[in-house]
Amino acid sequence: PCIEEELCDCYSNASEYINETYNEQIDKTHEDDNIDEANICTVEENAHTSTSNSDSHVDNQNDIDESLVDVYDPKYWSYLDNKTKELLVEKGSIRELNIIFPLEKFSRHFSDFYYLKRTNNGETRDRKWLIYSKTVDRVYCFCCTLFKSRKNFGLLANDGTSDWKHLSQTLRVHELSEEHITNMNIWSELKNRIISVVKCLAKNNLAFRGSNEKLYQDNNGNFLGLIEMIVEFDVVMQDHIRRIQNSEIHYHYLGHKIQNELISMLANCVRSSILKIIKQAKYFSIILDCTLDVSHQEQMTLLVRCVDVSSSTIKIEEYFFKNLEVDDTSGLGLFTELLNTLKLLNLNINDVRGQ
Repeated sequence: PCIEEELCDCYSNASEYINETYNEQIDKTHEDDNIDEANICTVEENAHTSTSNSDSHVDNQNDIDESLVDVYDPKYWSYLDNKTKELLVEKGSIRELNIIFPLEKFSRHFSDFYYLKRTNNGETRDRKWLIYSKTVDRVYCFCCTLFKSRKNFGLLANDGTSDWKHLSQTLRVHELSEEHITNMNIWSELKNRIISVVKCLAKNNLAFRGSNEKLYQDNNGNFLGLIEMIVEFDVVMQDHIRRIQNSEIHYHYLGHKIQNELISMLANCVRSSILKIIKQAKYFSIILDCTLDVSHQEQMTLLVRCVDVSSSTIKIEEYFFKNLEVDDTSGLGLFTELLNTLKLLNLNINDVRGQ
């Protein structure tokens, strides 16, 4: 049984993971502008000399050798095709660790310190949208560089910035700007809608796929059918489907692989919630049943029965966990399979009070 409250928690957890939504909680806390330069801008021996000014790093598009372009370097993102941009959206921002950052003429340099946003109450949050380019020694905003509008003239969305002295102020102003918040939402909205469809179908035990996996064709299943319904009302999904049909993008998040991944994530979240209830009750009973599947493989279903004391109303619940493939159907073989499964679930067999 999939309890509504558990699924709501699972939806929240899946949204954060899918990949990855990157929605920052925007607050009005103030960072210290006078950060100790000794902590961030340590002078390193044999460091390179200062980098060029803000205009000298922009190359002419005609001079770029595409075979040498690093697609993960934001310097080149103005020249990428739609398929490559879709790949970047799927993979997200990638950071190279253990970089020795070059010094500028005032002996300042970028630092990993800026990847974290620090608040007055001591909390830190990862600025997953902040990326560094080794090629030009500048930082950019991931989502604003990819999704920038024609009216966006911000440094972090266009040329990047290497003004390390005022970088804290620049980052704070940028992440509170309307343009940045809009681009962050564009980054995450599409994936959140697809997660909602998966949650709806899984909660109601409905099949996802039909006889084909193509949009706007008969018998293409419930998943694509719901996507087609959303398209009728949702502008973001309309644009996404248009780009799919025009072959403008390759990663569309509508295939069976992403469906299976999201289903697995939701199942893991529900399983964790059930285990929490069982461990709170401590004692439980098990129910096992074996049957052959269509390929004549012996399958043993595992259910757990316990007293749910997690709410004010005490109830007796039965929870289905999984189907176990067994090769040895003797009493010893079934017991061994059960024992191994309970260990994987971190349940103590000594707490079993019935079977």
